[in-house]
Amino acid sequence: MSGIITRLLDGALIVLGALGALHLNVANTERLLGFDGSLVAFAVALALSVFPACGTYRPSRTQSLLNVMSRTILAWLLVQACGYVLLYVLHRAHLVSRLWFLYWTITSGLGLLIARTLALGVLTLFWRIGKRAHRAALQGIGAHTASLTDDSTAAGSVRRAVKRGFDVVCAVSLLVALAPLFAFVAVLVRRDGGAITFGHERIGQHGRKFRCLKFRTMVVNADIVLKELLANDPEARAEWARDFKLKNDVRVTAIGRFLRRTSLDELPQLWNVLRGDMSLVGPRPVVEQELERYGNDVRYYLMAKPGITGLWQVSGRNDIDYAKRVSLDVSYVQRWSLSQDVAILVKTIGVVMRREGAY
Repeated sequence: MSGIITRLLDGALIVLGALGALHLNVANTERLLGFDGSLVAFAVALALSVFPACGTYRPSRTQSLLNVMSRTILAWLLVQACGYVLLYVLHRAHLVSRLWFLYWTITSGLGLLIARTLALGVLTLFWRIGKRAHRAALQGIGAHTASLTDDSTAAGSVRRAVKRGFDVVCAVSLLVALAPLFAFVAVLVRRDGGAITFGHERIGQHGRKFRCLKFRTMVVNADIVLKELLANDPEARAEWARDFKLKNDVRVTAIGRFLRRTSLDELPQLWNVLRGDMSLVGPRPVVEQELERYGNDVRYYLMAKPGITGLWQVSGRNDIDYAKRVSLDVSYVQRWSLSQDVAILVKTIGVVMRREGAY
């Protein structure tokens, strides 16, 4: 998954560099006429092949910063050289501003170098923190299972710092890479005149309430429709009392049904992750009325930030009963590790693609 994100981020940096180069020489009359969108698209497509061939996606921690930067520069210059040769072959070189092309090469090149320098620095920091956490776990915890419950220990603080750092880096990367998809979905949702996103109150870490964001998937007057439905339909009322949701919810719009089946409605929660309300992986976000269902185990739920995905997501999602959901949340908090988070994120991709338990 990290390889896909890196490629998407590189593509975004190439496009942004091309657009940014338009504004570096405002006085130049060739500024707009010299821009070639097809050339930019070609560069992005070619980079998907050239960058891996030059070794730019090798594990960063096994390379020095100089090695990473030299491979990146070589790969990017090779892409641009191929692009310019193609322009001459197609007799289109005279249509492209050479000054814009130069600015684009420099701007995107700097962006690629800065991104890799930051990524290498963050990965190195995580690796060092992880080593310290491992030593602390061996020295101070003994046989106790690593978890998110060790607030009072240095190891617990380090684990939380590692998890938060992982969340921030991934959330920023995904928000940048998926920006075009966000815009497309927003246009579809907005067609009926309602709001694009919807925030529903959930209980977070330490009992703090927050608004969990989603793309709006229901009709504008969803609350009124629900009240009427529960008042007139005993089966729906019983299902709502049991699960706090309806499998065949009449309030869901046509586009909303698609967003739910594909889990695209949950993408705005990346902003919740960036704000610190949620984590990429964690217990299922619940409303206040659901806390009593956790019984004595509610203390475990309140120790962690709710997640966009979690053990419940990759273990049946909405198809498992409530008691199983609670046990999975408790198990996650008690046995947390960064490797488990990564494994859950990878499994989530398969679950979403197969649309298991989504409605």
